[in-house]
Amino acid sequence: MNRKHVKKLLGVGAVVLAGLLLVGCGGDFKLPTTTLTMSVPQGRSGTTKVTFTRERFEGEVSFSLTGAPTGVTAKFDPVKTDTKGTETTLTLTVGDTVAVQKYTLKVVAQSGNKKKEQTLELTVQVKPDFTIAATPAALTVKQGASGTVTVNLSRNATFTGAVALTLEGAPAGVTGTFNPASATGATSTLTLNVSSTAAAGVYNLTVRGKGDGLDKTTRVTLTVEALPDFSLSGQPSAVEVKRGEAATVTITVNRVGGFAEPIQFEIEGLPTGVTATFDPNPAPAGTATLRITTGTAAAAGTYPLRVRGTAGALSRVANVSLTISQ
Repeated sequence: MNRKHVKKLLGVGAVVLAGLLLVGCGGDFKLPTTTLTMSVPQGRSGTTKVTFTRERFEGEVSFSLTGAPTGVTAKFDPVKTDTKGTETTLTLTVGDTVAVQKYTLKVVAQSGNKKKEQTLELTVQVKPDFTIAATPAALTVKQGASGTVTVNLSRNATFTGAVALTLEGAPAGVTGTFNPASATGATSTLTLNVSSTAAAGVYNLTVRGKGDGLDKTTRVTLTVEALPDFSLSGQPSAVEVKRGEAATVTITVNRVGGFAEPIQFEIEGLPTGVTATFDPNPAPAGTATLRITTGTAAAAGTYPLRVRGTAGALSRVANVSLTISQ
């Protein structure tokens, strides 16, 4: 190898060495001069990207955060980049008791003796919350009918999610449907369907709303009212009378569901020689008197009688046993 070639190789080596020194020692990295901003509610977490640029620099870069108030924790992923990486993800977790206000923090990036900072403005918002209420809070529905309740949802500024609604405590024969069942607005309509077989009574139902980790309830009092109806009973339910004499039975009308129509009475099963009258007939109120009169020729024996009361399409029966003695 002649002297000319040696000089050329030495020149190339010097250039390479200078380049290596420039990359390893003279290079640098930079964080943006803009301010990072984050808004995180109490009890929640938020993320943001932290990026930087490299200028002929291939060192690892570590990240940390300064200025965070008590109750705010930071996590970088990765906490240290490799020699080529240019970003990390910062997750801030805000505790329930951190005061609602703005905080100025510093993102610190460091590699050896090189240290850079970027300002981060954190706004801690009020914890997401909602309330739930029912209007009306109590309603009466007849058997075989339905009723509606408006479920009102009041949200604070940071609660924006859907609320899933369910009904608890409904008795057999009562079902509830929500429209919508996953409410994103201020209201949902609860329809309570009461079957004709649902037992009459008062029931405390619970409307439950769940969303964003929150669980709220409100109560609805449902009164299931019986359909308009009546029943009959006789007192006494069995009478004994001698031929040629009379006996009386009090017929009691038990009205339910607001039934108020007068009841027309008749009797079935009378043997020959026996007559019966009702007073009053029709009966507008709760009782009527049945008078049974036996003739002298009426045959002795025991007879099952049926007292029938009719009002409109309804017909009910009370059984009375009549014994005629000698």
